[in-house]
Amino acid sequence: MQVAAKQNNVSLTTIYGGGNRHIQLAELKQYLQYNPKPDYAILINYPGGAEQSMSLLEQHKVNFITLEETIVGVERDEVGKPRQRFKYWLGEVFHDNFKAGEQLGKALLNEAINAKQTPHFVAINGHYGTESDTRSDGLVHYLRKQDVELEQVVYASWNKQEAENKVSRLLQRYPDTNVIWCASDLMAQGALEAVKGKKDKAYFIGGIDWLDDNLDLIEQQKLTASVGGHFMMGAWALISVVDHHNGNPYWQNHDAIKFQLGVITKHNIQSYSWLRNIQDWSVIPFETFLLQNSKSTEYAFDFDTLHSLLSEKPKNTALH
Repeated sequence: MQVAAKQNNVSLTTIYGGGNRHIQLAELKQYLQYNPKPDYAILINYPGGAEQSMSLLEQHKVNFITLEETIVGVERDEVGKPRQRFKYWLGEVFHDNFKAGEQLGKALLNEAINAKQTPHFVAINGHYGTESDTRSDGLVHYLRKQDVELEQVVYASWNKQEAENKVSRLLQRYPDTNVIWCASDLMAQGALEAVKGKKDKAYFIGGIDWLDDNLDLIEQQKLTASVGGHFMMGAWALISVVDHHNGNPYWQNHDAIKFQLGVITKHNIQSYSWLRNIQDWSVIPFETFLLQNSKSTEYAFDFDTLHSLLSEKPKNTALH
């Protein structure tokens, strides 16, 4: 996000909310009190604090974009959709968690079939909430279409040790299990620990996040797959802000940008080495993704496009 800002002549200030809605609100209040009003704000809403943060930005007449779909239920009903209650709320930028669950399920199933194994699935979810449930819903939907049974979905609170414990119990309950779908890479590491030393069969394990350790394990063929790419979300939001500043009508006609994540397996991990080896993100020509620089009305935020554009150079206009 910082590199995308620099390339497009945007002054970017980062405020840290400490993962806490009260701290975030206090920091935001302090910033708005002692600094010139920014043109835009990009933020993650914390459950229970969305209305206050958004009301504060609205009061200061700051256009803002939210990242991820973190607000659900009654709170979601209260804040509404972008530009309904909060007219300065341009929209949301988030990754397709449902599709991510499907993508991971498909990669794991394909590997089991390629190895001539009958797939027996269990799923390790994060916590009881929209993000993890949407991921497992994607898996359930995909397996139903493939007529493959999912033995059970359990929750491990995004925790490696808890995932290891839960997988150990699931293997006792369902001894035929050979495919373990995990809603995060850290929990996939826990699942791998749980099957360590078991020589009776091949296990196909994958998660979501593109953690570097997991990519190493895929390279070593100890893990099967990882879905990721959501670390680019801030950069994608910033690109849309630059377009809006320059008069592009995207945020007048849309209230969201939903982008797909990528899947890494042993079959394509070498083609992602460029991404893993980047020390200087300025090699990516972020301005190429601007709608003002293309004939499209929709954003092409994907890693194939990123890879193919690594040789181009940047330019653009100023905002704060």
